Amino acid sequence: MHLAIDLDVRDLQQTDLDALAWSGGDEHRRTLAGVVEAGWRGEAQAVVAELPTGVVVAMGALDLARSPDWGWVWLLAVRPEWQGLGIGTALIGELERRATASGLPAVRIAAEHDNPRAAALYRRLGYRQVDSVVESWPDDTGRRYVTVSGVFERRPGNAAAGGGR
Repeated sequence: MHLAIDLDVRDLQQTDLDALAWSGGDEHRRTLAGVVEAGWRGEAQAVVAELPTGVVVAMGALDLARSPDWGWVWLLAVRPEWQGLGIGTALIGELERRATASGLPAVRIAAEHDNPRAAALYRRLGYRQVDSVVESWPDDTGRRYVTVSGVFERRPGNAAAGGGR
C-alpha cells in the first residue's frame, strides 16, 4: 500500500509555537523560541511539516553553530499518530540539505538510549554511531531530565536520506 501525504515543509515561525504544544511543555516551547531567535542570527534553522489543513504534525531543527565540521539535527519530533509514515525521514532530508547548503560536510543526530526506533531510523538512513553523550534539559517541574544518547553521523554527499549506505 502506498500512502501519499501532502505536506508543506517550511521554516518554523514564532507563531507556530502554540501549534507545537503536543511536542512538549513550556520549557520545550521556550527552547523552540530560542531556536527561532538563533535563526535570526544565522546560527540555526528549524522546520515544521504542515498539512493542508494547517495542522503542524512534525518539527526539527539544525544547529549551525555547534561545530564547523557538522550540523546538529535536534528537536526532531513527529506527532505520535503521524509516526511511521516517512515524515521524520523527510524532515531529516530537508535539514541535511540545509546543512550542505550552509557548507557543513556532515550531519549529527542523537538518539536517546531508550529510543531504539530513532536509532534504527538513523541507521537505515545511512548514519553510523560515532559517540555517546550524556544530555540533559529542564522539564516543566523545575527538574532536569538526564539521559545517555548515541550520536550518529552521516555525510549527506555520500548517499541521499532514505537511500541507505
